[in-house]
Parts: sequence; C-alpha cells; structure tokens
Amino acid sequence: MTTQDFIDSSLVEFNGQVAFVTGAASGMGKAIALDLAKSGAKVWGVDTSDEGLIDLQEIAKKSKLDIRTDKCDIASQRNVIESFEKMKNELGQCSILVTAAGIGLYVDFIEMTDSQMRRLIDVNFIGSIYCAQEAIKHMRRLEGGKIVFVSSVQSELSLKNCVVYASQKAALNSAARTLVLEVGKDNIRVNTVSPGTIDTPMLRRDLAGMNTEQASEFLRSVEEANVIGKIGTSEQVAEVVHYLVSDHSSYVTGTDIIVDGGFKVLKKF
Repeated sequence: MTTQDFIDSSLVEFNGQVAFVTGAASGMGKAIALDLAKSGAKVWGVDTSDEGLIDLQEIAKKSKLDIRTDKCDIASQRNVIESFEKMKNELGQCSILVTAAGIGLYVDFIEMTDSQMRRLIDVNFIGSIYCAQEAIKHMRRLEGGKIVFVSSVQSELSLKNCVVYASQKAALNSAARTLVLEVGKDNIRVNTVSPGTIDTPMLRRDLAGMNTEQASEFLRSVEEANVIGKIGTSEQVAEVVHYLVSDHSSYVTGTDIIVDGGFKVLKKF
C-alpha cells in the first residue's frame, strides 16, 4: 500500500452512520458530537441553547464536519419526535444515540420546589428515555444500533444536596441495563458512561457563585478526591463514548463505564 492509498481508518470509522447527540451545545455533548463527526458520522446535535448550537455549527463548518443542529428540549416528547423526524428527512435513520444533556442543581432536599424536581427528572432521565424510544424504531429498521446514556458516578456515590440528581442518574443506569433485555435480539447495544467531575460549563457555573478562595478550595478538594489528581475533560469522556459506539465494543452491552479518575476507588469526599 502506497502512502497515497493509505487511509486513516479513524477518519471513516462511522461513515454512513447517523448519530443523534443530546446536549450538543456545550460540555460533554459538544465534545462527543465533534468526536463522532471527525470519524465520519453524520451528526444531529440537539440542545436548547441557540448560542451554543450556533457555535457548534461554526466549528463544524471550519472543520468541514457533517453536523446539523436542532433546538430541541428533550423533556418534551413532542419535541423529541419532531427532531427525530427532521433528522430522518435530512440525514437518514439513526444508528447511534448518545444522550449527554443534563442539568445539575445543588439544593437542600427539603427546600426543593416541585418545578426544580420535575425539571431535573425530565431532562436528566425522562428525556433520555424519550430519545431511546425514537432511536430504537430507527435502529430496528436498520437491524442494529448503539445507545449510550451519559450518567454520573453519583449514581453510586452521592454528594450532599443531590438527592434527586443522584436518584435519576441511578434510574438511568437501571433503565439501560433493563433495556438490553428488550433490544438485544435486535442487535442494539445499550451502555452507560458515568463521569466523575468533568471541566464543563456546568462546573464553571457552580464555581461562579463562589469567591476566589472558595472556588480554589473547591477545585483543590475535587482534584484530591481522585487517584489521578486532576479534573477530567469532556474529550476524555468522548473517547469512552467513541469506544462504546464503535465495533471495538461489539460484545459490550448492559455495562456502565466509570470515567472518574479513580474517585470511586478513593472515595475521599
């Protein structure tokens, strides 16, 4: 094989595949959308942030990546159904689903309002279920597919003021394990990824409410709470998602992969 004939397989790994990615306007969702597109996937990125989606489109244009975006609130089943229909018309049937949309809220449980509880549950859990329902219809027609729910290490190890957040992340992991019993025969694999503390806009928003000393102390405590001693990046999570939706994980389903730098092992918080 000559140099001219050589093709980097990573650039065509997902050629012909259509990926529906939620939370694509920022953080882990954005990193995942870009990672899949760089490997040849046609990506349909959804989010509720106009500004973030515009930025993603600009990056895609500059990098010549096939990424289309749609403003969609996955907490609405109607929004999800409509977005999948748009994707089908523009890109084709969905063979990869990654649900990375999520919101965090550190609130004393007794003080939580009904609207706060509902929003957390609807975005972080129900929204992923709505997306899975639609994606499975596509994947059955394609006779196969891959689904990854982005969960959290808090599904097993919680922090204070996260009763609802941790509960719905645990529910997401349980849903994935149970879903494989229904779709395994359709050649559809379902897995979850559970990140620890990742440097995302969500983390930065949490820090924004602290003074310099408090923010420094918080970041230091987070870094010391895992074996590696660093806060993770969205790209590191995207690498694990990439593996789970690739053929390299063809015998992996019903599994949760923890991406936490050893937080669960150290359990220092």
